[in-house]
Amino acid sequence: MPSITTPLQLTAAVALLQNQGLKPFPPSLATAIQTFNATTLISNLAAAVSFYKSQTFATAATLNSLLSMGNTVCPALGNSIPASPVGTYTYLNTEYLVNYLGTVDGSTLDPSGFSNLIEQTCAAYLGNGDSGKFSQGFMAVQSYIASTNNYINSSVNANQYLGPTFTNMDALVTGSITSVSTDLESFGIDLYKQGELWNTAKLDLYGTPAGLLQQISARAGTQKGTVPILQSVMLTMGMTATDIENLITDNRIGVYNPTGVTNNTFDRAQRLAYNAFTMISGDALVQILDILDVTTPNITSLDQLLDPVKTFPLSYPSLQAPGANGLVPIFSANGSVNTTIAPIVNSYLPAATGCDELGKIIPPADAVANKAIQLGLQQINNIPNVPLPDLAQAVLGAVNNPWQVTNAYLPNDLVSTGAPVPEYYRATQEVPAGTDINNTAYWTPTILGGLNTMSGLPLIQAQTTPVDASVTDYFANNVATGTGPDGTITTYDVLGLALDADDFAAQLNTATTAVNALQAAGSLATLNTAYTNILVAANDAAVITQIANANAAIAALSASPYVTTLNTSWVYMANLMNLSARYATEAGIDYFNLQTGDKNSVYGFVQNLPQYGLLTANGDAAEFLDNLADTAILGGQAMVGAQREGRNQTRLEANGIYNVNQVPSNPEVESIPVVLPVN
Repeated sequence: MPSITTPLQLTAAVALLQNQGLKPFPPSLATAIQTFNATTLISNLAAAVSFYKSQTFATAATLNSLLSMGNTVCPALGNSIPASPVGTYTYLNTEYLVNYLGTVDGSTLDPSGFSNLIEQTCAAYLGNGDSGKFSQGFMAVQSYIASTNNYINSSVNANQYLGPTFTNMDALVTGSITSVSTDLESFGIDLYKQGELWNTAKLDLYGTPAGLLQQISARAGTQKGTVPILQSVMLTMGMTATDIENLITDNRIGVYNPTGVTNNTFDRAQRLAYNAFTMISGDALVQILDILDVTTPNITSLDQLLDPVKTFPLSYPSLQAPGANGLVPIFSANGSVNTTIAPIVNSYLPAATGCDELGKIIPPADAVANKAIQLGLQQINNIPNVPLPDLAQAVLGAVNNPWQVTNAYLPNDLVSTGAPVPEYYRATQEVPAGTDINNTAYWTPTILGGLNTMSGLPLIQAQTTPVDASVTDYFANNVATGTGPDGTITTYDVLGLALDADDFAAQLNTATTAVNALQAAGSLATLNTAYTNILVAANDAAVITQIANANAAIAALSASPYVTTLNTSWVYMANLMNLSARYATEAGIDYFNLQTGDKNSVYGFVQNLPQYGLLTANGDAAEFLDNLADTAILGGQAMVGAQREGRNQTRLEANGIYNVNQVPSNPEVESIPVVLPVN
């Protein structure tokens, strides 16, 4: 069988396995960091930090203070992470490993300053020259981005997409079945008993003589006519064979049937058929009910199958239909049809007099109720493709398989027995014919679970929108923090530093210029003295004194316009660094402790290149990898090519074009012919 690799992927893999194919640390950023660190002030600070860490009297608390100098006034002058009121950066404090004096965190990373943290983080995102580390991190980042953005987009789309059709949460989670009935158990039992009474693919004929006649004929397998006992009665009532055929074949005039009979002729035949239905009872009725699999009790004549009070004996008080201001009950508390519902139902029907027209054929109250039920059923998702027995099974968990003692059954067969509420039994082994349902060696009682509503969850049931405002607000304010559409997170939001996409180099150069200007003006003399005095400190107390002196010297400069410039650059970089660190933390990625030399991650990364190539949104994986690939070498070009290949493959497959770019992985394969045969 073919492998997942293509020639381009094989080429990219070879480069990455040799730690090639990716661009190195951004040169301009490296230069900017080195230049900033080389200023007199920061050189003195670095020497002081290095000296202190080598002393036996050093403590973690004092080192933390040393690395935090100026953080509340001008962190750039202490090469520290900003703190309030300059800024608060929770994830940078987590990322910035300050316990250098012991092995509590097991880390050997030692940035000793914000500029060096930038350098170390950028290098970590690039895998520190190890393609396995890069691959581990990148794949984890893409997984995090995909899952997080799914929630962000869903929170934005939920009310917009579902809102126009939302009535309540019960309807939303039941495929709108609770829009038809508020008593699912009774509704399900009634549907179960109705068997194949109606064709849900033709709901426009629900509750009509034509619809019932068509079902009888379809179930009986007759063509152009119906079962003899019903046919003869209809002929006796004045119908012709053509009238009956027109009803059974639904021969109504229309766009696709211009030669059909008029609606008046069709409805006249329906009226005659209804009169015939009233004459069908006794054995003739039993025969037709058996054909339809109808087991609804207390049906004494065929016309009663058009009376919803008779066909929904348990649930008719709970039936409802949609209205402009919400769901409307079809029946009043006394069991009569709701007198206000007819104009509401008519407003939804293709013909504004739908209830009235059917009311000329069957009793008007039954006509209104049937049209209302039709309208309610039409709200159920995909109802034309859901036969009544399947709808009953969905609602009640019912199975329309009545137990017959004369039948044999296979293991796990499910049968029902009892009325009006059926009980269910499952065969535990092969059941011989004649085995009683109470024989526990063969049968075990089973409870079937029907649809669940949000009963007992009042806060959910009270919602007027699919998603509460508190939920959308949370995602908008706490999760949707990226630069993509609607706050979605892009690859650059997490890993942009690897390419210096946000131009930290320019910010550091600006900071270098400001520090040098302060140095040239003599404004840093006191601060430099504090830093250099640490080099001769004899004990921890002396260092603490110099830290206090340094903070005082930085505070004295707070009014300088250069401090404003420095803070602007520092806050800009800290904001982006903190957000990047947050995403990495939420993704569960510790970029400073990735596995070295992980070839399996390289293989996985290369395997995913065609899929990454499909992520072409602004700032997404395809753009990032195109810019990161070292296209000066073959392997880097292959990375870019594999992404393009992935996009091509999708377009080719969408148009039915087969591509033979995958290399078989099984041994001893035959080559592809130079000229493919034409069939």
